[in-house]
Amino acid sequence: MNTGPYSSQEVQKYIEERFVPVKSQCFWDKPTDLMNRFAVKWTPTLLVLDAEGEEHHRMVGYVPDEDLLAHLELGLGKSAFDRDRHAEAEAHLQAVIDRHPETGAAPEAVFLHGVAGYRKTHDAKPLRLAYETLSKRYPQSEWARRSKPYAQIPL
Repeated sequence: MNTGPYSSQEVQKYIEERFVPVKSQCFWDKPTDLMNRFAVKWTPTLLVLDAEGEEHHRMVGYVPDEDLLAHLELGLGKSAFDRDRHAEAEAHLQAVIDRHPETGAAPEAVFLHGVAGYRKTHDAKPLRLAYETLSKRYPQSEWARRSKPYAQIPL
């Protein structure tokens, strides 16, 4: 991918340092094996997979550089979360929150950061804090709506 945010040196460096990038051509009239395996229906489709090829995050379409970087970091966080490495997940998710707070990935990172904190400690306070942050910073996001039940958790 040599267009849009994928042409940014910052994005390329980030990907090269943290991922094993795979680029595949897409043919809509004759889908490739990769297109079929990962149900690719539009380009670009960015997938964050683990070493076993399990998908942890998907993004379809072009976004600005900062959003792409946020989605890549979110993908690392979700990959760690899905493997019950909650402290590692929290670090990646906090990086999204701190470095890319205005991106579309940030509300999901806040939500998952709260869930990872709960899963790590079995204390519900991180869920309530996620709700507080989402309701203040991202009130129109679906993640704010998903966190609404956590409003009842005492601090």
